[in-house]
Amino acid sequence: MAKTSNVRALASAAFLAAMTASVQAGPVAPLSGVGSPGLPLVSVQSCGWYVILGCHNRHADAAALVDELGGPLAGGGAGLHVLHTDDYPNFRDGYFCVGDGPYGSHGDAASIAWNEAVPDAYVKNGC
Repeated sequence: MAKTSNVRALASAAFLAAMTASVQAGPVAPLSGVGSPGLPLVSVQSCGWYVILGCHNRHADAAALVDELGGPLAGGGAGLHVLHTDDYPNFRDGYFCVGDGPYGSHGDAASIAWNEAVPDAYVKNGC
């Protein structure tokens, strides 16, 4: 329970940092009727830079990670999304990744302070 509280506190700090920086590439267009019930997948029309927080073989596992990190509104101003990697040309097919984005540049995405909560977090361009 303490680990979840720490992760949520760090996710909240990342969100506040992003809101202060005011960096967001634009609205995210969810796909309807794809994947498991719950969080929407982000469509390929939302190209940009993402902070990747973890990838899984199953949508349900990625959605559980979003919940563990504080929900869809945690993190940067763009929020957390489950991305189906088949929809992004710069991602390896077959995975469901949790991403915070899209952001307009690598620097904008890198400025979001996720590495304290998720040490393996990295920035990747979707398209």
